[in-house]
Parts: sequence; C-alpha cells; structure tokens
Amino acid sequence: MGERNSSRMASPGKQAIASSWISFAADPAQKERCLARLRGAELGPDNQPSDCAAGGKQRFSDELGMPETLAVVIDVLCWLRQSEGKISARKQAIDLIEAIPVGADLGTVSQRYAHWLLHDAQWGIAQYCTTEPLRSLSARLRALHDKELAGLAIDDSEWPAFEQVTSTDTGAADAADDQHMEDLLASLAVPLRRIDVEQMGRLCGAAAYFAGEKARSDYWTDSEQRQMDDLYGAFCVSTEQTLGPRPPPQQTAELKDWIRQEQALDAAWEKQMRQQQLQLWRRWDAWGKKQAALYAAFNGSAVDLILSLFKRAPRRDVFAPGQQLH
Repeated sequence: MGERNSSRMASPGKQAIASSWISFAADPAQKERCLARLRGAELGPDNQPSDCAAGGKQRFSDELGMPETLAVVIDVLCWLRQSEGKISARKQAIDLIEAIPVGADLGTVSQRYAHWLLHDAQWGIAQYCTTEPLRSLSARLRALHDKELAGLAIDDSEWPAFEQVTSTDTGAADAADDQHMEDLLASLAVPLRRIDVEQMGRLCGAAAYFAGEKARSDYWTDSEQRQMDDLYGAFCVSTEQTLGPRPPPQQTAELKDWIRQEQALDAAWEKQMRQQQLQLWRRWDAWGKKQAALYAAFNGSAVDLILSLFKRAPRRDVFAPGQQLH
C-alpha cells in the first residue's frame, strides 16, 4: 500500500471524527524524507514550512499523515519564533517535525491546541470577552468544548447561534478589538473537530495578537499611537515628495535603489524624532520591550504545548524497512 494512501485510515461510511491519522505512514524513512526536504528548503511567504516538509502544496496530510489544520499551527509557530530573532523558521520547523513520533495518531492535536488558544487561563482569547454577549458566549463554548474533548455526545442543537451586535465603543482600539473578537467567536461557535484551515489560521493569529496586547495601556496609549502615526505619516509624505512614488516590483533595479534611499531617510528621520520627541520614544521603546517579552512567553508556551501533545499522542506499530502496510 503506497504512502499517500496509508497515512490516514477510516472505515467506509464513517465520519471524519471516527478516522485515525498515522504520522509518516508509520514509516521512519518517510519522516526522514520530510526532514531532508526541510533542511534543504528556502522558506518564504509562498514556501511555508509545512509545504516544504510535504514536498509541495496541498500534500501535507498525505505525506505527513496528519490534519491540514496542524500544518497551519506549525507554520504560524515557526514564523512567530523567527520574529523573536533567536531561531530561524526552518530550524523551528525541523525541531517540531523531529519531535513528532512515527506512527502517532495526531488527529486531536489541532483540536486540543485550538481549545488552548480559546480557553487557556493565561493565553486564551476568551479572557478578553469581558462584556455581554461575548462573555456568555465564550463561557458556553468552553463548556461545550470541554465536553467534546471528554468524548461526550453533543447534539448539534446545543451549539449556540450567535447573533452579532454592535460593540460598545470604549475607544478606537478597544472597539476594533471587540469587533474582531465578536467576528472570531461567531465563526468558532462550532465543535473543535470542525475548525477548518482558515478558522485555525484566524485563531492562531488572534491569540498571538492579543498576547502581545496584554498590559498595553500601562505602557502605550491610543493617544500616543495616534501621535506616532501622524509623525510617521508626515515622514511618508515627505519621502514620496523627495524620492517620487515607489517603483513597481517589475522595475527591480529602480525599486532596490528607492528602498535604499528610503531606508537612509527613515534612519535620519528616526534619529531626529528621538531627539525632538524624547519622552514619546522612551515610552515606545519600553512598550516594544514589554511586547517582545509577551510574544516570547506566548510562543514558548505554545511550542511547549504542541511538543507535549505530540508526545502524548496514541501510537501505532512502526514498520521496519522492507515491511509493507496493509
């Protein structure tokens, strides 16, 4: 039986929840092939870690034997860790793939990770649902998701129908965050097993965003952000007046020269602003340092959780070289 057909097994007529996944088709050589692809890969926006490991797009489930939603989790974690400046996305991807046991059923890993992103006391986004109806909805979802992971039956009628409302305007940033949360929870008022690739991407991004916004008001206010935006907006207008419009991507040489000059102007502008707006920049730097620490703490917790879920996943027999899957 070929690798592409052996990575997932399900009985005819059963729903997806009843199927089981088998990482790397229970074949250590398959895992090594995935790792070899990653080691030689050049990652980028159009060349995600999961695609590199799988040898192409839309091949992750077949090649690695795990849900596509887990590809989203791996990709997001790799780029988040790289943004810290301490590890490359490729190295993080290699570390994660190496940690996946051969022959493991990772079918529920994405579900448990989504539960953590939603409901964890420290990092879950539900903690930011402080007003109604979001608070009641998040509590209801928590109860249902807990019940789902416990393996208890849930009738479809139990899932809440969420009617969106206009969030209370408590300030520009707060109102935008409330609307974001409202839209996200409305899309996630479903069983964890039904969260798709798009929803998982939105959830991962939202959790990382809100993690970096913890204690923001203690360091950086909306008024200061508007002041910074105005200063930088004026710089951008001045830059275009000086250099002309940014050349299109097709004009490679011209664009490269334009960016070089723009970066030089930007550095000079920041140096001048740091002298003229000393207090503003001190607070900006303090908030940046705090936010970086928050991101690092969130990313570290996320990676630790994924590694623990990999380790605890149920396993099947691993096939030695020369054996055939049936």
